[in-house]
Amino acid sequence: MSRRAISSAVVLAAAALAMPGPGFPYEEPVHQIIGERALPATLPRDLARPTMADVDELRAATWRAGASHPDPAVRARFLSRFPSEPGFDGWAWKELLGLTPEARVVGIDALPEIGQDARAVVAFSSRLPDDDKRNVERFAHGADRRVRREAAGQPIPLDPTQLDMGALTGLSSQAHAHYGLPALQFSDSPDVLKADPRRFAYPPTAKAFAPEFAQMHTDVAIAAATSGTPGGRALSWVWLGAAHHYIEDVGNQVHTLQAVYPFFVDAKMQTWKENVLSLWGLLRPRPGFVEIGIGIIKNHHLFLEDLWGARVADAASGRPAPAGAAAGLAALAAGDAQMEAALDARALASSGPFSQAIAEELVEASSREGGDVYLAARDIANPRLSRSRYVYEARTADSELRASPDPARIARFYELEARGFARAASAVRRHVLLFQEEEARAGGSEKARLEVRDAALRRLVASSLDAMDAREKRLSDWLSTRAVTPR
Repeated sequence: MSRRAISSAVVLAAAALAMPGPGFPYEEPVHQIIGERALPATLPRDLARPTMADVDELRAATWRAGASHPDPAVRARFLSRFPSEPGFDGWAWKELLGLTPEARVVGIDALPEIGQDARAVVAFSSRLPDDDKRNVERFAHGADRRVRREAAGQPIPLDPTQLDMGALTGLSSQAHAHYGLPALQFSDSPDVLKADPRRFAYPPTAKAFAPEFAQMHTDVAIAAATSGTPGGRALSWVWLGAAHHYIEDVGNQVHTLQAVYPFFVDAKMQTWKENVLSLWGLLRPRPGFVEIGIGIIKNHHLFLEDLWGARVADAASGRPAPAGAAAGLAALAAGDAQMEAALDARALASSGPFSQAIAEELVEASSREGGDVYLAARDIANPRLSRSRYVYEARTADSELRASPDPARIARFYELEARGFARAASAVRRHVLLFQEEEARAGGSEKARLEVRDAALRRLVASSLDAMDAREKRLSDWLSTRAVTPR
């Protein structure tokens, strides 16, 4: 095979391997553990239970902020999409926020059973973006709110960049919102993938939006906290916990890059093996290079998440656990000094988009270790995870360890995972601190409360409209290049 053909095959596989398996960046219980262990015990313990009346007030306030926005251009754009307050229902609100309108989103369509302890509320709520599937299967919709489809009947994505990071349907369709990519000039060159996977992306214009979703949820949280309604304060911690989900996601290093090179080598070797055993497809059907590669990376992705999640759960519950897992829990309390310094250098103000900035700093740090985490997992995993046709079964990580894995290699894996925990802990603590600073600023007077609330809602409306416009432009361009006739 020519070098050009090999390069094309590698890039094609990279496009497929960018689609993660059905696992989450962190399992839902791990998100909850981070909040329970990383956040201070001094958070409020006097929350009043929120009701749907609090939610309705927040939704209406969002519409009023758009309809009366001080920027005439923003105001006109908003009213062209959402001309009346009665028409700004839960579906329309989710459209503005870039969420899946069909999903039953907690904080919009429902409320969790919560107590009075803010730390418990925010820790539990950090699970919600996975639990309620608010980012899964985002399709384009017509004015009648029906899913738009290609002539052949296939749903059309709301944003074609979703397909840069995941599939059109299924759980990986949420990856666009749960990944963050570093601010780099990307290349789809196999040589770049081999030398520095954090600089590789296919296509080179690939995008992921975890920092933006963290900020959106934070702006809603600030607006809820300053609503003045009985349950607004508790509702704010629900939204703040959901914001933590996206921040914690990019603390997990493998969710800040698309792929690593050795999996492609494994896929190529397995492809040759399949060709020989099937006599190039004459004796039996054979999976192709891309299909094999997708399977290999899914296997390792699920394996490493399950292994770390299981060991951390053991340590948290007091069951016997390796020292590396205990170190991970200790890291949640200790935090990461370098991340703290990076956040200090940003001089973040509570009145600004601090959540997005925090997540961006996490992406920058995490992406430098993403390749190392995948390689460490490959070192300790049973080699059958790299075989064609082999499918990892969820929650079976212990049985997929190599026989007598090298202690140094497994220690390296735990070390890297604990680093991610430390950075995530520092990030969510700083996030809560800045949120509370903004809440305190709003408590100075009625005028201050309204100023803080208006600023958060106006920022939310403007940024959400910008995101909607950008999505629609990308979709229009995508449809024109594909010569798709939607119906």
